[in-house]
Amino acid sequence: MSLSYRLHGLRLRAASDDAEIQDLLRRTLRYKGAESHSANEPADLTLSFCVGRPPLDRPRAARHVGTSARCGIEVWNAPEHMVLRHEDATVAVRLETGRADGTVRPALLDARTQKARDPLFHLVVLSLGLLCRHRGWFPLHAAALAHDGRGLLCPARSGQGKTTVALSLLRNGWAHVSDDTVLLREEEGRAVAHSFRGPVCVGPEAMEHFPELKGPDWPASLSDSAKWAVDAEQISLGPSRPACTPRLLVLPEIDSGPDSHVEPIGPKLALDQLLAQGAFFLSPTPRIADRHLTVLRRLVEQTRAYRFRAGHDVLEDPGRVHELLAPLMKESTSDAV
Repeated sequence: MSLSYRLHGLRLRAASDDAEIQDLLRRTLRYKGAESHSANEPADLTLSFCVGRPPLDRPRAARHVGTSARCGIEVWNAPEHMVLRHEDATVAVRLETGRADGTVRPALLDARTQKARDPLFHLVVLSLGLLCRHRGWFPLHAAALAHDGRGLLCPARSGQGKTTVALSLLRNGWAHVSDDTVLLREEEGRAVAHSFRGPVCVGPEAMEHFPELKGPDWPASLSDSAKWAVDAEQISLGPSRPACTPRLLVLPEIDSGPDSHVEPIGPKLALDQLLAQGAFFLSPTPRIADRHLTVLRRLVEQTRAYRFRAGHDVLEDPGRVHELLAPLMKESTSDAV
């Protein structure tokens, strides 16, 4: 059985011979922002996961690219495809044809609910990210918001405060694009950030400082079951938009002091940070790597970049982040979102 979706401009097809995996594919694609679509058109990207067969062996000529910090998934680059390896699953990602074919041991399905981070979910997301990259959509670990027709991008690793910044701005009327991951794409000479996760994912500590998050019994986040997936529009945290053209680049950093402040940074530091948050999806193929770097350079050129040192006041004063960042947005060139 297969399902058809559209993610921004990409047509996706997801298929499995197992009902549990098929349901995970459906929920994962919806979680990443894809919408159901007619199956009459050919797919740009296909995700196919089967259960019961032994996982594929790593090709002898493959080169180790890296290991995901989440669930210990290894990434290997082979001459004709890439390979994602977990102890109980393997995915062959054929970039030129736009296909990811995975084999999963039954043991992985039995153990999924016992872990906060589901390896199968992350295998699907990594496969999708690699396929998107080869089509000119480049994943970046960053929050994205919009205000008065201008976009803000906040790239940072987990724990550096990007979700806190995003929640603080949302409660002050900013529009939500994503609180964690975006797809960058060059459009008409500009870098545009498209949402690559629908809900806002928060942990128990966020509920203490953002009481508006409390209300419905939110479902567990697919990326980390210790967190909740919150619908920003449902609790009036602000509107959601599918994309924005960034004009402000903000690098968050937790500060031990009482007061938050911002300081301008140069283009080299800004580019280094963008490379660090998108490094897992840098391609070994020169043509794709050049295209990826071009998008990142466009992003640096079109934005003003700042370091945001978040002190204790960001949690004590609901409007503090807005007070610091909104004037910087007004100084940037106006651009429709």
